[in-house]
Amino acid sequence: MGHEEKRVRVLIADDDQKFRIFIRRVLEAQANLAVIGEAQDGEEAVKKAQEMKPEMVIMDMDMPGIDGLEAARRVKASLPRAVVVMFSPAEGTAYRDAAARSGADEFLLKTASILQIHSTIRGCCPSKGVSGEFCGERQSQ
Repeated sequence: MGHEEKRVRVLIADDDQKFRIFIRRVLEAQANLAVIGEAQDGEEAVKKAQEMKPEMVIMDMDMPGIDGLEAARRVKASLPRAVVVMFSPAEGTAYRDAAARSGADEFLLKTASILQIHSTIRGCCPSKGVSGEFCGERQSQ
């Protein structure tokens, strides 16, 4: 009984189908996560988030049309309790700062290891009540 956890509903948004498949496999390996949908661009991510009401959104920063930053702002405006994990193809303070300003709760490089992805998502899981600007960093402070 005590070990049963509610599964966290996750939406994946990335224009790269191979990356979406990879992230889906990584997430589905976690017993407490359920991938409920995928989006190919920012506009579709916002629409699906409003329809499906995920507790977590995995978002690519660089997508055609509405980019991940603007999509994250819109998702957070309509679903403020949703955790947004922003993936970036490039590193640097400017990217991390832009993700934070967009409302992202966490920032990861697309080159992150599976272990880093698991650790970051576990640290930001809504079921743990941890969210906010880069929640893994906040937890360790």
